[in-house]
Amino acid sequence: MSQLRERVTNLSLRWKIGSLVVVGLLAIFVLFGLLGKSIADDAKERTVNGWASIAQSTATVIDSEIDLDYARLEQVAATLGAASPDAATQRRVLDGIAGSNVVGNLVLIAPDRTVVWSMASTAATAAAVADPRILDPLTSGARYASGVVDVNGSGEVVLAVPVRSQGVLASVFAPGDGAISELISSARGLAHTGHAELVDQNDRVIASTDPGEVLGPGEHPDFYDPHLQHHTSGVGLTAPVGPQDPTDQGQRHDMAFVSLSSAPWGFALGGNDAELSADAVRWEGQTIALGVISLFVALFFVWLTTRAVVRPVLALATASRQIAAGDLATPVRVTGEGEVRALGQDFDRMREKLRVALSELAVEKSRYEGIVTSMADAVVTTDTSERITAFNPAAEALTGWPATEALGRPCADVLASADAHEQIDAPSRTKIRRRDGTDVTVSMTHATVTAEGETVGTVHVLRDVSAETEVERMKEEFLATVSHELRTPLGFIMGYATSLLLPDAPDDRETTRRFLGVIAESSKELEDLVDDLMDMTKISSGTLSVAARPAQLAPLVRAALDRARVREPERHFAEAVPSDLPQILADARRVEQVLYDLLDNAIKYSPHGGPISVSAEQAGDTVVVSVVDEGLGVAPDELASIFERFHRGSVARARAISGTGLGLAICKGIVEAHGGRIWAESPATAAGRGTAIRFTVPVAVIRGDGAVYDELVAEALR
Repeated sequence: MSQLRERVTNLSLRWKIGSLVVVGLLAIFVLFGLLGKSIADDAKERTVNGWASIAQSTATVIDSEIDLDYARLEQVAATLGAASPDAATQRRVLDGIAGSNVVGNLVLIAPDRTVVWSMASTAATAAAVADPRILDPLTSGARYASGVVDVNGSGEVVLAVPVRSQGVLASVFAPGDGAISELISSARGLAHTGHAELVDQNDRVIASTDPGEVLGPGEHPDFYDPHLQHHTSGVGLTAPVGPQDPTDQGQRHDMAFVSLSSAPWGFALGGNDAELSADAVRWEGQTIALGVISLFVALFFVWLTTRAVVRPVLALATASRQIAAGDLATPVRVTGEGEVRALGQDFDRMREKLRVALSELAVEKSRYEGIVTSMADAVVTTDTSERITAFNPAAEALTGWPATEALGRPCADVLASADAHEQIDAPSRTKIRRRDGTDVTVSMTHATVTAEGETVGTVHVLRDVSAETEVERMKEEFLATVSHELRTPLGFIMGYATSLLLPDAPDDRETTRRFLGVIAESSKELEDLVDDLMDMTKISSGTLSVAARPAQLAPLVRAALDRARVREPERHFAEAVPSDLPQILADARRVEQVLYDLLDNAIKYSPHGGPISVSAEQAGDTVVVSVVDEGLGVAPDELASIFERFHRGSVARARAISGTGLGLAICKGIVEAHGGRIWAESPATAAGRGTAIRFTVPVAVIRGDGAVYDELVAEALR
């Protein structure tokens, strides 16, 4: 069915119009054919109903004739019953009745089946006596009618009535020779066709319009038997006639059958169905012939009409395919007349408007794609079923999903919340899980896209705020740390200064100097902290400057080590600076500051002691300086971030190691201001412990007159 529908859909317009015309004509002629057949069937039905009426009338007359015969027999039987029962008297009575010609062919049969008296032929009398049910009236007291019997080649029947207990009075007669035969012939004449026959209860012909059928089986036993058995009447179509009637063999007859009320017989009247259906067949043939002629005439006119309509439509179809292929520059060729021409003109105007609209849409789309593609924020659009329809490069970078794989997927698969119990459905700051399994903190907003008042999708804008969140966290931690770092020296200053100002303050010089020393040392810590903050501010703003001059590295290393030994005199500090190391081009104060900060950092992260070494070696036009400890070490994933400002490693947070998180960031800023670089390695020893922080400073190149090359200075400072 689907293939047929597809074939019909793919038909050309000309074939579709022709097919519709053909179908329409066929429908009309089918209706005419059905109408003609209905008329013919109606005429046939009226004929058959007429036969039924004639059959009913004939059967009624036959019934009246038989009833009359029964009445005469019963009259004779009554006379016999009133007479003396001796045989002589009965014969005398019957002789008198026979002389009066009241009824003929009478036979009086005694209860022992002996013939008391008979006026019928010997054969007829024998047929009556031989009937096995001839004595039924004696027991039933009712009338009896036999089936047809062969008496010397003639079909005769027996009617019998009881004579009290003296016997049975029967009448033997041939229905085909009397009034009944005439009635049957008359019935056939009224029906104008076919045949009529009277059959007995055994479906044998008693009388027929065809004398040769008498004593033979009924022509249509399949139709007669049900009516004879149930004593009913009806009209119907018989089965094909058998070989008993070579003339009509294979034909079917329309028959009307009426069961008699006076005898167990039936009267049938009917004719050949082919003759009755001749009008319908003739009508169908005429309808088909007229239909074929009309069909060819109609198809000729359809062909003429469709040429003027289909060609312009085909031209419009070609133009529509060009437009669908994107060719909006070629004008539509307008042909045809009337509505077809107007359609072509409207189609061309539509093409021009569509060209302008698509041009404007292309500009807007290009602008939109340019904006979305260049946005730093991730932009994801979804349809009404929450499937992704657009995915910009920023979204690829943020989620780790390529656009080719993300498009068409459910949004919840790509923008999955890191928390299984959290739904991303409102403007918020939340964590989403990237494709590689890592989490990223984003700020997300949503906007609904509508078209003609209906929601067609949603735009999701995501911004990676992981760095901002981390900076905020580090700022909060830094503020807490700085507050703590400020509180300690300020506490010392406040405490010792207050002690000196008390009325009972110690007045000995040694105690006073010790108090003032603590105040001075705390003030120095405050100064260092403020200097760190100032240096970090300069580094962040890019205004940190260094006064690079040729300098020896060894004295700077020793000075930094001396400061560290004062802080922890019991720790072992090692120095490995070659004596032939060339001069460096650096700001000596800043390099010493870097060295001390690295030593201070090594001391903090070596809480259980352990050696700390400072070494240097030349590597090309730079000197690599290393500060190595055997302390707690740095996690591999934090090596790249320990030089960020406010950063405090997981070890520092876990062990509550003091610090502002600015020391290494300041070291990085100072080293980079010298044109060098700084990095960390962990573990630093073969035993798998400690951290090595290394940085480079440029080598000072001296001319013969002792001056430093200006170009090298400029390059180093850059």
